[in-house]
Amino acid sequence: MDSRTPILVGSAQYVDRNSASIESLSPTDIAHLVAEEAIRDASKSLGFRQSIDILVSARLFEHSVKGVPMWPNPYGGPDNVPGAVAKRLRINPRHLVYAEVGGETPQRLVNQISERIFEGEISTALLTGSEALFTIRSGRRTGLEFDWNEEIGGCFDDLWPEHQMSNEYEMKHGITFPVQVYALFDQVRRKKIGLSLEEYRQAIAELLVPFSQIASNNPYAQFPKEYAAEFIASFSEENFPICEPYSKWMVAQDAVNQGAAVVLTSVAKATEFGIPESQWVFLKAYSDSDELLVTHRPDLSKSPAQDFALSSALDRSGLQVNDLSFIDLYSCFPIAVWTARESLGLGSEQNVSLTVTGGLPFFGGPGNNYSLHAIAQVVRLLRGHRENKSALVAANGGYLSKHSVGIYSTTLEEAWKINAASSVHNPDDNAVSVIEKASGTALIESYAAVYKKAKEETGFIVGTLNESGERFLAMPCAKNPRSLAMLFDGDPIGKEVSVQFDETGLNFFSPK
Repeated sequence: MDSRTPILVGSAQYVDRNSASIESLSPTDIAHLVAEEAIRDASKSLGFRQSIDILVSARLFEHSVKGVPMWPNPYGGPDNVPGAVAKRLRINPRHLVYAEVGGETPQRLVNQISERIFEGEISTALLTGSEALFTIRSGRRTGLEFDWNEEIGGCFDDLWPEHQMSNEYEMKHGITFPVQVYALFDQVRRKKIGLSLEEYRQAIAELLVPFSQIASNNPYAQFPKEYAAEFIASFSEENFPICEPYSKWMVAQDAVNQGAAVVLTSVAKATEFGIPESQWVFLKAYSDSDELLVTHRPDLSKSPAQDFALSSALDRSGLQVNDLSFIDLYSCFPIAVWTARESLGLGSEQNVSLTVTGGLPFFGGPGNNYSLHAIAQVVRLLRGHRENKSALVAANGGYLSKHSVGIYSTTLEEAWKINAASSVHNPDDNAVSVIEKASGTALIESYAAVYKKAKEETGFIVGTLNESGERFLAMPCAKNPRSLAMLFDGDPIGKEVSVQFDETGLNFFSPK
C-alpha cells in the first residue's frame, strides 16, 4: 500500500441533554473535549499528538452569516475558535482553520484534507466541532450568566464560501431561512406525485419513523425517543406547524449540545506511531458538487448536483448501493432524503436504513457540524466490523446547494487516487430564465406558507409568467388579504395570479 494513503484513525462524540446549569460546557469546551478523546482514540503517543499540523473547527451556527450573529448569544466566545481549542490541547499546529458555512463542510473537508495528506502537504489533521445552543437558549430563559469570551489572538484561516447561496433578488423575496426554501422543493415534489398536504405529511412521517428509531438507541442523540408516524404527521402543541408542509419534528432540531471530532493521517504516519490496522478506515471514494441558485434550477424537486456527487462517488468506489453496509443521508428537511434516496435507486419498499445517527430531526442538528457526527459514527461502526464493510455519508449544505459524499471502507483494493472530477458545478446553460421585475398574469409553481407560533404569518411564491414563461418570485400583496390567505387555503400550486412590481424592487401577487 502507498504510504501516502490517507486514513481516519480516531473519532469521538459528545452530547449533553441536561438543563442548562453553571456546570454546562461552552462550545469551545465541547470541541476540546471531543478533540482530546479523538486524539487519544487514535494514539496515546505524545509524538503523534504533536504531529497534528492542521486543526479545523466547524463554524458555529451563530457565525453562519458574515458580520451578523445568527442567534443571540450573550455569553460570547473566543476571538480565535480553532486557536482556543489548540490552546486547550497544548498543541501548536501550523494551520488553524475556522471552516466554511454549510452542512456539507465536514465531509468536504475530509475529502480535501485527504488529498493534501496524499500530496504530502499535511501530516496529521484534527477536525472538531460543536454547538451549545441548548445551553444558550435555556440559559437565557432562566437568567444564567456565563462568560465564554477568550482573547486568544494569533492568526487563523477564516473561510467563507466562494459562491453565494442566493442573490440579492432572491433574499429580498424570501430565499433566506432554509425552512422556507426547502418547503418550495417539497411542495413541487408533492404536487408531482399527486398527494394532498395531509397525505404528504403522512408520507414524511413514514419516512422519518425509522430515523427516530435509530436515534432512540444512539447514546449521542439529543432526542433519543421513538416517535409514531401519527405524532409526526399531525399538528399538535408539541408538533406545531412551521412552514407548509412541515411540522416541528419533520425538520432539523438545532437546540442541541453536541460535539464530534475525527483524526486523519497517512499510512506512513500511522505505521510510525504503531496505530494498528484494526483502527484504519479508508476514504475509499469521494465527490463534491454544487448546484445553481434556487430560482435558476429547472426542476425545484431535484438536484442534478446531488445526483452527480452520489453517482460519481459510487462509480469511483467500484461498489453498488447494495454493497454498502451503512448509509447516512443528510436529513435537514425531507426533500434532501427523498432526492438522495431516489438518486441511489432505493425505493420505500426496500428495508435499508438511511441513517447511522438518527438524522437531524431526532439525533439533532448541530449547525454546520452534523455530518462530522455521521463520519465519527461511521468510523466506529466500520472499526467494529472489519470484514470488508463500507459506508456512504452524503452531506448537504445551503438550499440543496452544496453536496459532498464520502464512501468509507475497511479495505482498499486499489491505489488511492485524487478525484480530479470533484467540485463540478451544475452548468449555467441549464439555468431557467428569471425576470426580476415581473408584471402580468402567472401561474404558481411553488410556495412557502410560514407560521409563527402556530399562526399563519407570511409567505411567498415562485411563479411563471403566462406570456413569456419566465420565472419570478413574489410576496403577498398587503392591500389584498386574499393574497396571504391563498397560501394557507388548500393547494395554490397551478392557480392563476396577477403579479406586479413596485418602486421598492419587489414583486407582489394577488389572486385572479
